[in-house]
Amino acid sequence: MKRIAELFMTVCFLGILAAGLVVTLAREPEAVSFWENRSLAEFPEYSAKSVGNGSYTTQIEEYLSDHAALRTTLLMAKARLDVALRRPVVNDVVVTEHSLLPYLPYETVDPAKIDTWAVAMADRLERINDTVTGYGGYFCYTAVPCQAVSLAEDYPWYLNNGEQLNQAKAAALSKVMEERGIPFLNVETALGKTGGSSRYASRVDNHYSMEGAFETYRLVMEKVKAETELEFSILGAEDVELVTLPNGYMGSRERKLLHAAQREEQLSIFLPRQEVPYTRTDNRVPVGAFVYELPASDAGEVTYNLYMGGDVANTVLDTGRDERPSILIYGDSFTNPVECLTYLSFDEMHSLDLRHYQEMSLEDYIQQVRPEVVVCIRDYDFLLDPEGNGGG
Repeated sequence: MKRIAELFMTVCFLGILAAGLVVTLAREPEAVSFWENRSLAEFPEYSAKSVGNGSYTTQIEEYLSDHAALRTTLLMAKARLDVALRRPVVNDVVVTEHSLLPYLPYETVDPAKIDTWAVAMADRLERINDTVTGYGGYFCYTAVPCQAVSLAEDYPWYLNNGEQLNQAKAAALSKVMEERGIPFLNVETALGKTGGSSRYASRVDNHYSMEGAFETYRLVMEKVKAETELEFSILGAEDVELVTLPNGYMGSRERKLLHAAQREEQLSIFLPRQEVPYTRTDNRVPVGAFVYELPASDAGEVTYNLYMGGDVANTVLDTGRDERPSILIYGDSFTNPVECLTYLSFDEMHSLDLRHYQEMSLEDYIQQVRPEVVVCIRDYDFLLDPEGNGGG
């Protein structure tokens, strides 16, 4: 009788595994995990070479792991349990009373290494600056605070908040850029003179708020105005209306926690009091004229894709005002809310997300378009990283 019971349990266990495998292979595979905010593994192509070197088996395992039946449900259950147990770090997210912050492993800050990185980054930026100034344009590299920088004091005392590393990176780059005469704007430093950047930091996401983007826009525009003779307008508070959406905001930290811990937050937009007609082109294809991808209703939640519709490789907004200069903004998602304002000051606004744009090099694009102003916006995490800064 005991042997029959053991055999029954074994058959049931194998049956559950088989059923899970069948469901996993039968259902339509997803390309992207919304909750984990990453691409999922694709089913590998069979080849004698991949079987021989073992990579085919590894890729099959990755595919089955990413697409296993009930995977998201089980991950959500585990995250909720970890949060309920009050673990300080869950899914690489630091869970505090007011914020969800990125977990930063402990590190040794090596000033000599940081100086080397800063010089290498300045070498790259100097080539871009030479390209722009070569035809009479103006280039500015802009450092903006990410969540860990703005909310460094929110970290528990026993966890690394990255403050020493971030300050060292910004100081090293600022020094070498000044030595070479390359325009550099540190938004964190500028905001520190008027109350700090914490008031513009999201509690659930790495990005700044729309109000923070507005301050960044104004600081950049004021620097361009002071250092060039270009004629363009700079928006003031009286030129725009701040509208806070009723929808909840699903930030990247909440998604990484699979919604196991909510921190109430809403996104805002700035509407111009005087409309400026424009056309929009994404990746050379005309699309509808919009800068905010507004939700269909007040229900549900929005993500940072609200701004400019998310990360697009190449966008051009043309207002048809030939008497004004043109501008190119490049970087990553930190540029998106700034773009929602910048086009109002210029004739044409070009934007590049160099994580996705592959059509030509940054210098070739600049030479082809020849914008009077070129601005790179990078957060502290990637301040000295050549990726997304125009290549190696």
